[in-house]
Amino acid sequence: MAADAVPGGMSEPDGPAERTLTGRGQSTRDRLVEVASEVFSDKPYRHVRIAEIAARAGVSTGSFYSYFDSKEALFRVVAADALEELFSYARIDPDNHDQNPVRDLAYGIRQFFLSCVRNRTIALSIEQVRLIDNDVRLNRRGTLMQGAKRLERWVRTFQEQGVCDPDIDPWFTALALQSMAVNLAYDQLVFRDRPQDIDQLVAAITPIWARAVGLERWLYPM
Repeated sequence: MAADAVPGGMSEPDGPAERTLTGRGQSTRDRLVEVASEVFSDKPYRHVRIAEIAARAGVSTGSFYSYFDSKEALFRVVAADALEELFSYARIDPDNHDQNPVRDLAYGIRQFFLSCVRNRTIALSIEQVRLIDNDVRLNRRGTLMQGAKRLERWVRTFQEQGVCDPDIDPWFTALALQSMAVNLAYDQLVFRDRPQDIDQLVAAITPIWARAVGLERWLYPM
């Protein structure tokens, strides 16, 4: 998943959802997005119907089109929210009183894995829809690039502090580590009918990350 990351994301295309809405209209649109998030969390994209979302949101199917051009347009909003949640996880362990960087690393990886499990049905739909919807594809790729840049800053900061290996390339190291984490998460937590044990995944991947950036001396029993 992370291997095709390129700069840039996407913004919602112009359409009914972009026109100026009254307070009531904005509330209705927000309700449609909220309900759609719930429905897409329960069902794959191909099984979701506009009529179901409209009914659960308390609007007519005809009124739905005052806010979104199509199911695809609504899913773009839901997908963008899910992608934001997937890569906005907490990265600092609140109980890491010794400020062990590996402990924070393990905590962040765990939070990412947990986010993948929470959003697994929408994540599956994103993987399917990106093949036919360029906006979803670009948003997915842009979000991955943002995550890689965040990880690059993490490596650079530790290099500047003299904590990790000064000779590694921050950018390509960030791409490699993100690719490993994302692909592992999707293979073992999203695509499987029964998600793998998160504790085992964290215990396996954390030492690999730590050694890759030169944090071996901070490793602790997992």
